[in-house]
Amino acid sequence: MAPLTRSALCVLSLGLIAGYVDAVGYVELHGIFTAAMTGNSTTFGIALADGDWVRTAAVGTVLGLFFCGALGASLLRRALPAYRHEWLWMAGLLIVAQGVHWSHAAGSSSRVETLLLAVAMAMQGEALSRFSGVSVQTIVVTNNIVKFSDNIAGFLFGLWRGKPGFTLASVLPGLGWGGCIAGAFLSVFAREATSGFFLVPVPLLTGLFFLWPDEG
Repeated sequence: MAPLTRSALCVLSLGLIAGYVDAVGYVELHGIFTAAMTGNSTTFGIALADGDWVRTAAVGTVLGLFFCGALGASLLRRALPAYRHEWLWMAGLLIVAQGVHWSHAAGSSSRVETLLLAVAMAMQGEALSRFSGVSVQTIVVTNNIVKFSDNIAGFLFGLWRGKPGFTLASVLPGLGWGGCIAGAFLSVFAREATSGFFLVPVPLLTGLFFLWPDEG
């Protein structure tokens, strides 16, 4: 498989995982994201100003865990033979989250499993942000939208000058954006179809571990 094609599959897959996990966490935590820390930071500031201490504590806990997760992931990456091994650790966190979810009564939820999701998303964001030389952050959709629109503008400007050029690398930010939307979309049906919805991304994470080479 060509390196650029492998990068495209990786970006799309990680975008799917981020959108899926973020959507599941949003429902389980009643309006708190597990990947989109920009939204959580804004919510935290508003809740703090409003004196809503319950929500401030809830959002602040997720923000703190995300930060600690990123810090731990960075330390872990330095100890692992390759950063792709962090995807197996992410799969393990999702499996633990599923076990916690099954441990309490059906129809109820514990914040423990969604906090595990926040740590997993921090690990994903820290592990890899460049694909075939292109900077793509798979858990920050806003940045991908801006980069994708800039790539399209560059193509249109080149087309006007008679020098069109739009490669697969130019599409990578768009794949991250689209993957996130698709993941959130699929999470709705997964939660309705099975009580084991935390396990859905595990096969994809395992596949990425074997797809991505050590030197990637």
